[in-house]
Amino acid sequence: MEIEDVYGEEKLNHSLHYRTDTFASVYMENMGDGTFKVKDLPNIAQLSKLNDMLIRDFNDDGALDVLAIGNLYVSEIETPRNDAGTGVLLLVDGKRYFTAKRGSKIGFYAAKDVKKIM
Repeated sequence: MEIEDVYGEEKLNHSLHYRTDTFASVYMENMGDGTFKVKDLPNIAQLSKLNDMLIRDFNDDGALDVLAIGNLYVSEIETPRNDAGTGVLLLVDGKRYFTAKRGSKIGFYAAKDVKKIM
């Protein structure tokens, strides 16, 4: 089934259209001069929609790390649900690069339609 089969070509021709450069989850660094540096998060953080993040120094190295959770079960009829996320820990090194870990490597598992982390 195609999107035209669901909505009809006429409705699609008269609908609002958006454009984007990426659907990736990204890290945006404020460079302090009114500009931002945008960098894609590691591939393992792209498996599903990210809904919330907990920023904390998880490995006691003095750098703030990111524990991210997500998934999206409720969506339009033509969009399959996003359910591949189980939580991902992004450890930050001194150069602001991320090492991604998940599952048994971090002892954290959040697989459902998770919206908030505390």
